[in-house]
Amino acid sequence: MGKYKVPAMFWDDHCERMPCDGDPEEAMAREISRSGNRVLIEGTEKQIECLRSDAKFYCDRWGPDECPPGLKRSAAATVKALG
Repeated sequence: MGKYKVPAMFWDDHCERMPCDGDPEEAMAREISRSGNRVLIEGTEKQIECLRSDAKFYCDRWGPDECPPGLKRSAAATVKALG
C-alpha cells in the first residue's frame, strides 16, 4: 500500500465517476485525510494505477473535449503526484 497527496479537484471527480472496472472496493484507493485542496490517499498498486490511468486520459490533449481547463490541470498534477 502506498500513500500519496493528490489534488482534491481531480480526486473528487474520479470518485464521482468511479471509472474502474470491477468491484469499486477493490479498484478504488481510499481517502485518508483532506487538507485544503489536497487529499491524502492510500491504495494498492492496482488502485493507484487506475487513478493514474484516468488522470493521464483527462490531461491528454485527446482526452474529453468537455473537460474544464481546471480539471485538466488537476489531472496533470495528479499524474505528477503519483510519479
